[in-house]
Amino acid sequence: MIPLSRIEEIAASRADLAAIVAGHETLSWQQYAEAVRDAAEGLAGTVALDELRTVAFLSHNRAELVVAASAAATLKTTLCGLDYSLSPAALTDLLERIEADLLIVSSGFLADRGINVRTLAAGRAVVDLDSRLPGATPYAAFTGLAAGRRAPNAPARPFRAISFTSGTSGTPKPVIRTASFDARRFAYFTARYGFSSADRHLATIPLYHAAGGGWARLFLQLGATLVLAPPDDPLETAELIRREWITSSTMTPPILSGVLREVARGRARVTPNQLRFVLVGGKHFPAPAKQEALQVLGPVVYEYYGTTETGVNTIAEPADLLTHPASVGRVYDGNRILILDPERKPVPAGIVGSVAIASYMNMDTYLGAPANRVQIDGERYLITSEAGYLDEDGRLYLLNRSQGADSVNLYALENAIRHIRGVEDVALLRRAGAGPVAVDCAVVLKASAGAGAADEVRARAAEILRRERIALARFEPLDQIPYSPSGKVRAAALEEAIGRAGEEAAKPAAGKPAAKARTGGTVDGVLLGIALLALTAISWGGMFPVAKAALASIDGFYLTLLRYGFASLILIGILVRVEGWRALATEGHGGKLFFYGSMGFAGFSILAFVGLAHSKAEHGAIIMALMPLITALLTWAIKGVRPNRVTFLCIAAALAGVALVVTRGSLSALDGGALLPDLLILGGAASWVVYTLGAATVPGWSPLRYTTVSAALGTVTIAAVTALATAAGFVAVPSLETVWSVRAEIAYLVLIAAVLAVFSWNIGIKLLGPVNGVLFINLVPITAFAIGLAQGRAFGDVELAGAGLTIGALIVNNLNSRGLFRFRRAERAVGGGALTPVPVGAGGR
Repeated sequence: MIPLSRIEEIAASRADLAAIVAGHETLSWQQYAEAVRDAAEGLAGTVALDELRTVAFLSHNRAELVVAASAAATLKTTLCGLDYSLSPAALTDLLERIEADLLIVSSGFLADRGINVRTLAAGRAVVDLDSRLPGATPYAAFTGLAAGRRAPNAPARPFRAISFTSGTSGTPKPVIRTASFDARRFAYFTARYGFSSADRHLATIPLYHAAGGGWARLFLQLGATLVLAPPDDPLETAELIRREWITSSTMTPPILSGVLREVARGRARVTPNQLRFVLVGGKHFPAPAKQEALQVLGPVVYEYYGTTETGVNTIAEPADLLTHPASVGRVYDGNRILILDPERKPVPAGIVGSVAIASYMNMDTYLGAPANRVQIDGERYLITSEAGYLDEDGRLYLLNRSQGADSVNLYALENAIRHIRGVEDVALLRRAGAGPVAVDCAVVLKASAGAGAADEVRARAAEILRRERIALARFEPLDQIPYSPSGKVRAAALEEAIGRAGEEAAKPAAGKPAAKARTGGTVDGVLLGIALLALTAISWGGMFPVAKAALASIDGFYLTLLRYGFASLILIGILVRVEGWRALATEGHGGKLFFYGSMGFAGFSILAFVGLAHSKAEHGAIIMALMPLITALLTWAIKGVRPNRVTFLCIAAALAGVALVVTRGSLSALDGGALLPDLLILGGAASWVVYTLGAATVPGWSPLRYTTVSAALGTVTIAAVTALATAAGFVAVPSLETVWSVRAEIAYLVLIAAVLAVFSWNIGIKLLGPVNGVLFINLVPITAFAIGLAQGRAFGDVELAGAGLTIGALIVNNLNSRGLFRFRRAERAVGGGALTPVPVGAGGR
């Protein structure tokens, strides 16, 4: 905290203005100076000044603590705060490790938390801010001690600061610095954001946390007013924003979420207000929470990323939160970030690795432990325990909390689960050990969630994880996620809470039989899912005869352009209505979305329609039905997941069936390039599978958003390719009369086979799951053949046999993906490498 010398400088011109506001208590700058003189005198009298090297405190934020901290700074002692939510054993260990000479406590606050201060002190001198602990020096006794005298002369000591890591996954580690970085950092933020003595800063983060104490120092040294929020009281925190005319604040995401929750319930108002700057960090800040905060508070919300070891290293400003909500921002003055591979070498943009930071704020070392450092291009980087990647513009994206360089994006998965109806909060814990990736999931359900909500959320969460090839080991609804006061998820406490909830759920209620486990959705939900997926498959099956009819008048390039030009506009309108304008932002995924959109919409439709113009509608439908098997092959090629024996046999059988359909049992049918149109359709199917797999690269996005944004970008490619084909004379611009003549076909392709199919497919998949949903792909060729028969088209026995063989292979493979076939015990143990289902969001062809 700031020393007496700086307080007196400010008091000389702002004596009667408020320095500290805590509840009903307000200290003017003159009163602040007098209180610090008294406290410095009292601390020096409690422990001999030459022996008073390290002072520790255990207290919530209060005016007396700020005064005591300034007194310690005046005496040039090392002051470090301890997390009062830690266990007594952990606190005792930390006090021993830092060799604390004096302990400042709020005895009543700690007693409410079951902490015995006298046992914890272990013979150390104790100052009690509540002035009621027997054997401790009462803080009230310091009043008037200085009697107008100057503060005691502190001995010359080198600078030494101690702070602690959060300890979310273990015991906190003491972090040592031997030089202050305040002057440079404070100067940058003051100039950048226009802070001044006119500010009123709301401190909501505990002062023991590096961010809590650091931002309090910044505003106090400017002569601004520091307003202290009470702990664990979001309602009062929200009211303070308006009542105290707060201009700036620092919050953790849980604190901010609590404030927004009180506003949403109508219990608190935050307007009118004077807010200009609300900095959020210390924990993963979910994208939906960012959007809600901007809507409620306005464009004043900022996000930071940093660690106890490295300071504040990135900033995301309000515009960044709007356009790239998944990012934690970019580095600013004096910071550099690299992403490193396991060999500690930098990797290019977009590649996941360990986050390494070079900064003037970096610590010197841990107390009693080495730091994980690396020298790169003359700069010393600290390697953090977090994984992430940088985009092309230098924005940092984090994947998980303290998991190391792991490509499992826990944060994105948590964001996706938060979108499930009825979920208020969620936390994932990765299971330790080798083998397939598995996680535990804890959720807090909204008060409005109805009966059976937990089962629905469990199924939806499992499906989200399954798409990323992650198993859901345990799922438990909790009353709350265990956060530390500084906003971090306490991994050990969360694991214990999940285990305890699981044990309670396993016990049958007294006098009642144990409830039968739910194995699926309700009957109504199943029937609705069947109806929607059948509608989708029939729509897609009808697409081929309809498109074939349109291709008699208009070429495949312009038909594709018209189809997705209109469909993209409709989807954009729906997306904006459902998720808001911010959902159109690419969030650093622009390159990959452009690629996948080009593959899925330009690649698929142009190749399929150009091929279909010279082939049969039934051929197109039967080839498109191969997509689940193409998915298995591409997953093998891209991710190294080898299909098992049954899938290989199904692929061979399906291809044989397609060959029978295409050749009608005679190789002479392939003469003169007759196979080329069907190969183009096959290329279109493969393009769509690539697009489908791309949905997994943005797991935090809804299926509607991925489909809409990628379709819009893919339409740009369609327009470019069509323009090139026109300029080359390959195709000609159709007349308005020609387009009008196929208006019904275009309407079907846009409204039925694209827009309607997107929604029916996605909702059906959510109700029945991908494994069941893919089974309905078999209706696509059946529909096409049925339409052909209705139109009087004759099919040979060989064509029908080939279609039957292909559909049969698809059904067998679907059964295989359910685990029905296992030839080896090893396959049984790991799941046999069965077909990866088409991810949700693969609709809208």
